[in-house]
Amino acid sequence: MKLFTSCMGGRASREEKDPPGGRHQRRTTVHRFSRVHQGTVNCLAEGASPDTIITGGGDGNATLFDYSSGKVVRYLRHDTGKAVTAVVGSKCGRIVTGSRDTCVRLWDGTTATTFTGHTLVVTAVVLSGDRIISGSRDNCINAWDIATSKLLYSITESRNLITSLTMTGGHLLVQTSEDKRVRLWDTRNLELVHVYPVKQYIQSCCDVNTAGTLIVTGSNGFNGSGCEVSLWDIRNRMLVKEMHGHEESVNTVRFFPETTEMVVSGSKDSLLKVWDKGAEIIEKRLPGQGAITDVIAYRNKNIICSTNNGCVKLTVDDQDFVVDMLCF
Repeated sequence: MKLFTSCMGGRASREEKDPPGGRHQRRTTVHRFSRVHQGTVNCLAEGASPDTIITGGGDGNATLFDYSSGKVVRYLRHDTGKAVTAVVGSKCGRIVTGSRDTCVRLWDGTTATTFTGHTLVVTAVVLSGDRIISGSRDNCINAWDIATSKLLYSITESRNLITSLTMTGGHLLVQTSEDKRVRLWDTRNLELVHVYPVKQYIQSCCDVNTAGTLIVTGSNGFNGSGCEVSLWDIRNRMLVKEMHGHEESVNTVRFFPETTEMVVSGSKDSLLKVWDKGAEIIEKRLPGQGAITDVIAYRNKNIICSTNNGCVKLTVDDQDFVVDMLCF
């Protein structure tokens, strides 16, 4: 393996080549950027511009980060210093964050409009048209009007500690919970549409494919018990498949855009796995990164994941992962 580093614009590069007999005979350049958060990066979302992402950190800050240049476009500083636990962005440039301080914030540049109404940590935020929908460990889902900042609906259900939210592309909201259930809600009035059969372990994360036909969820667990990735049919309201392979809790799952069943999952076991049609096709452990906390999957099979020690960008190439960037 040949290594060298060079510094260009605050960025270090390292070129690697696998040894003879290795799986790949090619050179790859790994760019190393200075970290933008102190401690764990809790959550990620796509930015409005190409090559930008939104990050939320345990240090109480969020950023809009350009990974092509390795520079922070904007710091979104939360005055309470409490961990940022959820982020979401839109194509028109809106950025919304949720925090351990129980508040939801809508950002205009570096200035935030604050939405208050939860009593415990905000665990999930999504955008639905002209509304922000937030979920919390207080068993409550809130819907806010962006133009007026008013609370439109607030639904509380016993033991429904929300772990994640995602939109189907229409009016359906998918929600996972610590009560081990997956729920569907109509966002127009926050009416409960369907509750899937209870699982054995907490459902920690969820996503919906581009077609709006399948849900993927990740399960809490330990020592290989639980820790599964599950596919659910939206139209037929049924569990389709369970995919096993992680050894610890699955913290994040994402469909690759414009695919039906191709999913990437990240876990507390430091493993990234790609699944297709219910079977694992590749995996990669990220040594020294700790738990994988969130992931973004792109059309070109690029992946960005957040971890206890920063962020990593990878490319799925020839049935393997290639690391492009580290620790930003």
